[in-house]
Amino acid sequence: MRTWLYDGSFEGFLTALSLALERPEDCAIARQDGAEAGLFSEFLSAGRDPARAAAVRKVIETRGSAESWQHARYAFLSESPGAETAILKYVSLLLEKGRAAYNMLADDRVRAVHGLAAKVGGEAHRFMGFVRFSELADKTLYSRIEPDHNILPLLTGHFRARLGAFNWVIHDARRNLAALYFKGRLVYAPLDAASLREDAKESEVRKLWKHFFKTAAIKERLNPELQRQNVPLKYRKNLTEFTE
Repeated sequence: MRTWLYDGSFEGFLTALSLALERPEDCAIARQDGAEAGLFSEFLSAGRDPARAAAVRKVIETRGSAESWQHARYAFLSESPGAETAILKYVSLLLEKGRAAYNMLADDRVRAVHGLAAKVGGEAHRFMGFVRFSELADKTLYSRIEPDHNILPLLTGHFRARLGAFNWVIHDARRNLAALYFKGRLVYAPLDAASLREDAKESEVRKLWKHFFKTAAIKERLNPELQRQNVPLKYRKNLTEFTE
């Protein structure tokens, strides 16, 4: 068994995927920091090859569709154990069956990738309503999130369209990765949140928002069970209206 190791980046994964597809029946893909040595495994570094990465995307979109590419990308962002293997099997099926594979919903290879993609897409959709910004001393808007999946790349387009006139930061504290949008330029980088200073008026703004949230609620229509379904407890520590 030949295992292609990648550096954790999406481009690195696509490079490894391109190499593994040359012998899909005898290959696996794993992150460099998560690979476990095996008696019958040959470990090889895939590196990063933009040309290979672009080529494998074109193959997925050509043999499958734009939706096939989105499913593969979202499945990767799930960061779920075994996601790399699932995507390798899925793309191998696309190469074999073409667009017909997309509708083979009873096939385990399709169900695995579509299932992971649905979880990622669902969480990203939720967080478009869960992101709460506070204002820093330099007037930059800052939000801290801790999603289950690596959905940060799926959120930035939404907020870039709506908050394009402002500088903002969305910080995925679970992965210590931030999307930083300044003067129309978007970059991803690690972030030390301890170095950030809030605007002096921010605590008062939070109080006003909490007061509005409480007074706007209709007591007779409170439904805690439904609220927990729509706003799970694990997300609430970063939602102003639910914090103490």
